[in-house]
Amino acid sequence: MLIDTNVNLGSWPFTFTPERTAAQLVKHLAANGISRALVSHFGAVFQPNPMPGNRTLLASVKRTPALVPVPYVNLRLANWAEQLAECAAAQVRAVKLAPNFHNYKLTDPVVTEFITALGLTKMRLVINVRFEDERHRYFALNVLGVPVADLQAFLLAHPKVHVLFTGIYRPEVKELAKVCPNFSAEISFCEWHNTVADLLTAIPARRLMLGTCTPMLSTRGEVDKLRLAAIPAKTRELIGATNATRFFKL
Repeated sequence: MLIDTNVNLGSWPFTFTPERTAAQLVKHLAANGISRALVSHFGAVFQPNPMPGNRTLLASVKRTPALVPVPYVNLRLANWAEQLAECAAAQVRAVKLAPNFHNYKLTDPVVTEFITALGLTKMRLVINVRFEDERHRYFALNVLGVPVADLQAFLLAHPKVHVLFTGIYRPEVKELAKVCPNFSAEISFCEWHNTVADLLTAIPARRLMLGTCTPMLSTRGEVDKLRLAAIPAKTRELIGATNATRFFKL
């Protein structure tokens, strides 16, 4: 069994990606060996308010247990607490932040307020670092990945919060792992020779998870990154499903 921690519904407006229905997405993931996925919606990233996109996500996966919704909260908006409350009322397992697209820093005071409010819920936190390699982004879209210095400052400021970073590069994982034990990372944007084995020299297997960033990246390629890794079978199981099951309480 494989669990994918970084999947998206909806369309990315700056490149050619398939816009699948929930049923089509389940079929696509299953064809690549993935039986369950944590899913967000691109609409919640680009719309002025993330909640319409989040509601579309929740409605789309309502009868699709293989897809577990992870809605966005936009801390740039004054009503972020209402967004968080609506997500909690929907009984989702986690919420996601996109600081670079929503134009705030993880060091802003509102983030501390959000962490306090999140602590009153049962939801886990996912922070998306990037959706695509900056070298490939649309020429007029001047949005870079969340700086690793900001990620580290966040982790140090909130040592009791364990966060999952999606869209994080291999060097960023290694740099953060030197000083911060309170994060996990999915592997979709980590690329190197025998990527997974290389990451394990810097971070424990219990803190890595499978992610494909479908549909932005190749689902099969990301699965094969783990499937073909020169690592023990038990380690592969941890990264492929066990860690996500524990983190999200699946």
